[in-house]
Amino acid sequence: MHTIDWLAFKPLPGCTSPHAQMILTQLLRTGKAPPSAGWHVSIGQGDCLCCEVSTPKSWQENGKCIVLVHGLGGSHNSPYMVRMARKLYAKGHKVVRVNLRGCGSGRLLSKLPYHAGTSFDIEYVLKGLRELHPTCEITLIGFSLGANIALKLAGELESSASELFQSCIAVTPPVDLVETVRLLATSENRLYHNYFLKRLREQAEPFTQIRASSLTEFDDTVVAPFWGYKSASHYYEDASSKRFLSNITIPVRMLYAMDDPFISMKALDAVSLPGNITVHATKYGGHMGFLGKAKGHFLYWLDYQLLRWIEI
Repeated sequence: MHTIDWLAFKPLPGCTSPHAQMILTQLLRTGKAPPSAGWHVSIGQGDCLCCEVSTPKSWQENGKCIVLVHGLGGSHNSPYMVRMARKLYAKGHKVVRVNLRGCGSGRLLSKLPYHAGTSFDIEYVLKGLRELHPTCEITLIGFSLGANIALKLAGELESSASELFQSCIAVTPPVDLVETVRLLATSENRLYHNYFLKRLREQAEPFTQIRASSLTEFDDTVVAPFWGYKSASHYYEDASSKRFLSNITIPVRMLYAMDDPFISMKALDAVSLPGNITVHATKYGGHMGFLGKAKGHFLYWLDYQLLRWIEI
């Protein structure tokens, strides 16, 4: 049984609902992204990922480099990606916003759509960064589905992970995809289910014209056949990071909100977590919301917490 580090998070007045937290976060103005240059990373077979790299003038080769991986249906322009990139850049850190296959500025640069287990793509990015900057300190931050991918990679690499990145932060990671998809299919989460399905359909347009009516159908008819899985269930089991968590050797922080509508911490109960993984949790926050009092960060307590961990 793992120990939970409970964090003091006070949501905005009248904003304790997880639905208000998630929706309001999407509606608030994000602000401008920091200056960036596109970086194409080859991932084999003529495909590539397109990353946006922001390098402060003051940054030095032994400085910190933060790699951000977006969630389902997202891109380098997702609000949380832009906010964090801007704040990290202002702190003098190099920031790499990764677009997963077929997303953002890399929309037409891959023959296959991304999926929840494409950790090998992030490994290509980290290897490329390490070749360019052998002495920098790399922290990998994944958000939601991107957090599952980041954890999966850390576990797959085991003791060799530290050669590519020194630490990892996973924000609301769906380590058990079977459970997450089950929760998204419930009537109370229909709004989120339909939003994610719409985004996936849009991102998959270059690859297929199949019009699935549910996430499971999409994964059964698009993701599974493209990637050689027998079914959506086979894909979920294979891509879930929970079976790799016990193999992680680098320092990892995981952050959950107990009222997240579709990502539950319960999957961790069946896993023996090593001492280098710290599980943090809040009572409120919804899914990727965490809107509350945060010194110097307007309403974004999440940003404050991530920057605090990076600066430690």
